[in-house]
Amino acid sequence: MNRHEWAFFKDFLDGFWESYFLQHQISSATHDRFHLWLEEPAARHYAERLFSERVVTIPKHHLRLRLKELREMDGRSFSHIEVFLLRTKRHRRLKCFVGHRFLPEIERTLRWNLRQILEPYNVELNWSGRDIRSVQILEDIDRGIRAADFCIFDNRTTQGKPNVYIEAGICYAIRKPFILFDNEQSPSPIPSDLGFALALRYRTYRQLFREFYYRLPVFFKTNIR
Repeated sequence: MNRHEWAFFKDFLDGFWESYFLQHQISSATHDRFHLWLEEPAARHYAERLFSERVVTIPKHHLRLRLKELREMDGRSFSHIEVFLLRTKRHRRLKCFVGHRFLPEIERTLRWNLRQILEPYNVELNWSGRDIRSVQILEDIDRGIRAADFCIFDNRTTQGKPNVYIEAGICYAIRKPFILFDNEQSPSPIPSDLGFALALRYRTYRQLFREFYYRLPVFFKTNIR
């Protein structure tokens, strides 16, 4: 393990626990305990094991960590740590409708990342990748959205292609919980304070998927029954 990997390990977990505290998922005492643990030799030991073995269990804190590789928009990889609390209950099967531009470079990155991040939440993904060119397709999309527990939309490269906004509009009309990945190069027509919706403005997938991962527990707790 090199110094960059150690710095990433500390930064990611410190951010994870701070986010949990700010979203009322853990107490300040629990947050402080994890923060101090990152300064102990044991933390570096587990970090070294994680980067060599990819999965480690930390019995003292009832944690399992898994190292994953996500994909940036240009296809390059970056590291992500999946944090699993061993005392949490298994999630019931959820359905998620996903809307994005139907482009190979988006499929190879966005779909890969969503599958990796949502895997521990037991989420089945239903992809929408076709242009809305007929009433039949629009009806299929409407059925897919209504059958989903929640939806995710990415407006990357959607200039002149309204599909994602039509799909988000359906969610808005029926108050279906959804998350909008709001790319900085796209206009931002959807407010972030709708209650049942979450808008994450992003420049890179590294930035987006860390915040997305941090915010998921509260989104599910608030919107998914």
